[in-house]
Amino acid sequence: MRRHYSLVLMAVWLSAAAVLLAPDLLPDKLRGQVRGVGGSMAGALALVFAAYNLVRWWAAGKVAASRPRPNPLAPRRRDEEPYKPNPELDFLRVPDAEKKD
Repeated sequence: MRRHYSLVLMAVWLSAAAVLLAPDLLPDKLRGQVRGVGGSMAGALALVFAAYNLVRWWAAGKVAASRPRPNPLAPRRRDEEPYKPNPELDFLRVPDAEKKD
């Protein structure tokens, strides 16, 4: 759903723009409420938001396509140096000041 979130938002804004720019498509009861909103300016703004979400969806697809995908069959690289834990971060060790001789 994350990939297509902008596409869903574009559809919502496009439907809002269609309702605001063409109120004749609505039933008579709703038509009077929509005309009071100032349909042409709000419809144009809804079209701008729809275009913005379309561009966002398209750009996200281009970025995902250009990103290299890892090959699950490729052999894994082994580090030349084995991992050495930091003794300063060993919180289970008793500090030297508290040790008894």
